[in-house]
Amino acid sequence: MQIIKNNKIAIIALLAVIFFSGCKTTRATAVKANHSAVNSIEQVIEQVQQAEPQFATANVSKMSLALNLNQREINVSATCKIRKDSAIHLSIQPFMGIELFKAELSPDSMWVFDKMNRRYYVVDYAFFRDRFGVEIDYYSLQALISNQLFSVGKKEVSLEGGNLSLLNEGRKKIDYETAKMQQSTEISITNIIQQVLLKAKNSNYQLQTNYTDFSMMDGVNFPQKIALHATNDKTEASCDFSILKVNFNTDIKFSATNPARYTRGDINQLLKK
Repeated sequence: MQIIKNNKIAIIALLAVIFFSGCKTTRATAVKANHSAVNSIEQVIEQVQQAEPQFATANVSKMSLALNLNQREINVSATCKIRKDSAIHLSIQPFMGIELFKAELSPDSMWVFDKMNRRYYVVDYAFFRDRFGVEIDYYSLQALISNQLFSVGKKEVSLEGGNLSLLNEGRKKIDYETAKMQQSTEISITNIIQQVLLKAKNSNYQLQTNYTDFSMMDGVNFPQKIALHATNDKTEASCDFSILKVNFNTDIKFSATNPARYTRGDINQLLKK
């Protein structure tokens, strides 16, 4: 079957999209406005944090993923569990109830299990900074997949030195940068995050995330569609999440995969394929 033949594509696409790469994106046109018409950046942060999804745990029990790597696409079912600031488990299930791939993220590292080939890969977040110039960590990834405001490279939101501007149709944009990264966050007139763009300053890697189709799900206003798009000179990867069922603030059990049953693989060799 296609998903079995393309198992490496699925793993590489997930890694590429979630952690690194760059894309050319159409930027919204900034509207000139008087400073008095623009809220302070502190006010905007407060407004966005009040409007963003609030939860301690999230259990996405039904979700579809469209993974695309260099125009080769795979569509699979998946589940995702989040315990805020602690753990993210993403399970890829191309066949009903059969888990072939699993990613287990913690604040310290990411473990990816290829269950069909009995291999696993371990990556710490410094790997992406050192190899690709992308300063991203667990907390940034957690925020990206849960439509929450963040400061790239920091655990807490701190946009000191950021630049706030107005876009067309009453939307706002916050530009923020660190020594290695540039971050742009576009915000709707109702203070909902619509797009986040991350760009490495010393390379051509970028990652763009768009959020659409917001609806109240289990009492939380959450996007039903999250689209990540990433490219560099050699690779283009995307991952479209379509969330069909999610429950928030429930007791979730996280089952860590036992690595003793697998052979450790070399992530550098995998990314070369």
